Amino acid sequence: MPTLAGWITGEQVSAEIIDQLLTAMSAVLERHGGQPARTISPGAGLIAFADTAYAMQRNDEPPVLDWVPDRRTLVYRRPLSGAHALYYIENWPAEGNLLFASEIKALLAAGVPRHLSLPALDALHRYGFIPAPLTAFQDIQVVPAGSILRWQHTKLVVNASTEYRLDETLTAADIHEQLFEQLRHVSAGLLPPHEQLIALTDGAAPSVLATTLAGQNSELPFLLASFGYKQGRGQKYWHALEQVAASCQHPFLSVAGVDQLAYWQAALTELEAPATDTLPLALHQLMHTVAAETGARVAVTGLGAAYLLAAFQFPTLLEAGTAGTDDILTRYRRSLTTESSLPLWSRETQERMSRENAWETTHHARKLAFKAASYQTAAQAHYYLDLHLRLPDYQTGQAFQIATQERIALRSPYLHHDILALLSRLPAQLANGTPRELVLTQLLRHHFPHIATAHAPLALRLPMQALFQSGKDELFQQTLSPEALRATGLFDAESVKKLLKQKQVCRELIFVFTTQLFYRMFGIEDFKTRG
Repeated sequence: MPTLAGWITGEQVSAEIIDQLLTAMSAVLERHGGQPARTISPGAGLIAFADTAYAMQRNDEPPVLDWVPDRRTLVYRRPLSGAHALYYIENWPAEGNLLFASEIKALLAAGVPRHLSLPALDALHRYGFIPAPLTAFQDIQVVPAGSILRWQHTKLVVNASTEYRLDETLTAADIHEQLFEQLRHVSAGLLPPHEQLIALTDGAAPSVLATTLAGQNSELPFLLASFGYKQGRGQKYWHALEQVAASCQHPFLSVAGVDQLAYWQAALTELEAPATDTLPLALHQLMHTVAAETGARVAVTGLGAAYLLAAFQFPTLLEAGTAGTDDILTRYRRSLTTESSLPLWSRETQERMSRENAWETTHHARKLAFKAASYQTAAQAHYYLDLHLRLPDYQTGQAFQIATQERIALRSPYLHHDILALLSRLPAQLANGTPRELVLTQLLRHHFPHIATAHAPLALRLPMQALFQSGKDELFQQTLSPEALRATGLFDAESVKKLLKQKQVCRELIFVFTTQLFYRMFGIEDFKTRG
């Protein structure tokens, strides 16, 4: 869980200036605790925070950072899982410079311009998340999952460093037991050497199996925590989760979601981006409540399993050999979101977007599209894109980022590099007839038959009806009123008015609200006056 920031230049910048900039960035990062270690030399500086609360019983992950200031060299490796994001801006504040940090807010504290990235907003609206290397801020980028950033002698290169081997499907008849033993080994190594531990579960087999394996390797009666909403299906899930906790013999903490607009301010501050659904709001409330109520610093989860075990059924993608790379991304996007008939953007925004390069033109996007188009089936192409986009940029990235703000380190055995490689290479059906999407369910039932699970995972969502109950709410007026919409100039006011009249939550309305709120909270420099 690296917490760091740095500045490396091609000049002999004085140590005093380097120290001033590091101090500004460390004012953001030190809120998460840990002991700071600062390295400063003429033209380069790094500050990193070490916290023993994040220690593991066994850490066999490769180091994420190599820093050799004497040789003016920086190497950063982001895991394929999407954990440990690093944000950076190139050629700022001068040509040949690289400023980087584990949080965007640290870069903003150093004075990086607060300009919205229209390509990022466009991608967020179309895909439901901001795909790497884009961020919500113009000129600030993130290292894509499975990539390595290398800066040496004022030259920056970002290339893929690790990759899934989807073509090398496992065929061993005993893969069932191999997987279980590997999961047990990895789970033991992820545990911390202290008692500030909790398990987060959605009640489904992957998270329950991760919890059970953690319990086997720890004598602590750690809490199980889950998120729920006190209406409708939420009550049924709570009863199911209580049964899971009872069968695991762990105390259970249920976190009730609160549907209030004001809570979005904390969620977006942690996420550092707008959203198209209420996942960030739910994650924030879950993590914040868990941290406040338990003091936990490490949380065992089932993150990653849903995407790694996805069923091979994606009819919206073209078969291999019948589509170009552009078609692959278009059809992938259409499988994730539905098209809106309303002209959401203002005319001015549409004109500016037409002059911008869309995410699909980035080197990272082109590389993914080319590889996806080479697979023999539409299912493999979709699976490949999911593992490189939705897993790191939507699920893992958001969860890790929000948890970090609450000083919680998320641990999932399914995000370990060995388990990633194993699960991603499972065939559609194992030798014993188990479909790949049910392999963890079968493992749990076979090795822990007394453990109960919910019939389906609990969705981390909130209803967001507060948008229609707060017409006079101050935050509503600051974001969705005609005056607020005209002030930013991003969205078409008449279209937003029509969305509000529908009296039901849709992704477009959440997107408009969170973008407007993000604009206001992060002090975006006036969009309307920029050319």
